[in-house]
Amino acid sequence: MIELQGDDFSAAASLLEELHVGTAIAGAILSGHTRGKVFLRKPADSLVGFFYNNGFCVLAGAIADAEFAHACLNWLYSHLEQDFFILYPGHECWVPVLDSLATAPVQKVERVGYELDARAFLDQRALQVLSADFTLTRLDAALMREVADTSYPWIRGTWKSEDEFEQNGLGFCVLTRMRVVSLCYSVFVSGSHREIDILTLQPYKRQGMARAVASAYIQECLDRGLQPGWDCFKDNRASGQLAEALGFIPSIEFPVYSWQRVRRAGGEV
Repeated sequence: MIELQGDDFSAAASLLEELHVGTAIAGAILSGHTRGKVFLRKPADSLVGFFYNNGFCVLAGAIADAEFAHACLNWLYSHLEQDFFILYPGHECWVPVLDSLATAPVQKVERVGYELDARAFLDQRALQVLSADFTLTRLDAALMREVADTSYPWIRGTWKSEDEFEQNGLGFCVLTRMRVVSLCYSVFVSGSHREIDILTLQPYKRQGMARAVASAYIQECLDRGLQPGWDCFKDNRASGQLAEALGFIPSIEFPVYSWQRVRRAGGEV
């Protein structure tokens, strides 16, 4: 497998057309907003590829190559910058290959993808009332730096820089005493798609903050003609219930291959 440099990412663009899942991850890399990586089997071979985006990754192509998949897994196991990965089989042909190669401690688990029913969102949307101690505001570069330096260091790898996020991303957060305690932001951006990541710190859960930041985020997407995206592990009922309460409808279930060294503090995947 060979790693493409940023100027050569366009060589893998055709792989997006064959992705059944993981499009948001691969699309964000090709858009140039992240520090993501792209690998092909060999130069000028765009039939099979591997996209890596801060622990989220996709095997792409409609031809499953066991040797290439094995090389990608070995790269993931040895990639010292990460403490987890979630590997999406971008086409169903990769599932039997990964079933045989991705052995314990890698786990095969189900994720659910959702699509927004804008009418359902607008029908249910009500202003989330927060107590006087909390303020709902936009997530800007300075606030993202504060989050990365304190409660959610993983967020720093989702964009090339906090300034890049402020220019091309979208997010809202809840502040108390100038500290971010809940946020919803665009983790993967490509074209009009804005994939959602949500975090609420443990002491502030179950107080309506996730719904407040997500509602503001979705409304902003609709106002700007953007498409918010949501997927989560099937057993993450808190995430699934929030998605459905906001007007998202389950649209697809699919397997992923998940490995984790240690759980990211406070993170919700």
